[in-house]
Amino acid sequence: MYFESFFKCVRMNKKGMVTVVKNEQLLSAFSYISILFCPLIVPIVVYFAQKDDFVRFHAKRAIIGQSIVVVSALFAIFAMLIGGVTGMIEQVPNMLLVIGFGITTFISIIVSIWSIVMTVLVFR
Repeated sequence: MYFESFFKCVRMNKKGMVTVVKNEQLLSAFSYISILFCPLIVPIVVYFAQKDDFVRFHAKRAIIGQSIVVVSALFAIFAMLIGGVTGMIEQVPNMLLVIGFGITTFISIIVSIWSIVMTVLVFR
């Protein structure tokens, strides 16, 4: 009984009653919220470490969402390096870099908000 309560977390439901959150919900939420501190690594570890379909489903969605952010950031960094190495001083390539970083920032904000919303929805 004590070991079982060690692996669960207590929370309040809408009626003010104390309920127990399962490990599956915690791991799924952790997969989504990890975008704030360790993107892409945590969901991959959770996906391969867990056999539960609920956790694997949410870890896979977190991997897809976080990989979009990582790929867009790598693309922006690559564009910046190419622009710096080739010595692009003209106005048009610099504007393309600014637009690229703007799009990357926009994508990162959208996916971060989505991850936070999914973290909350996992507990419903």
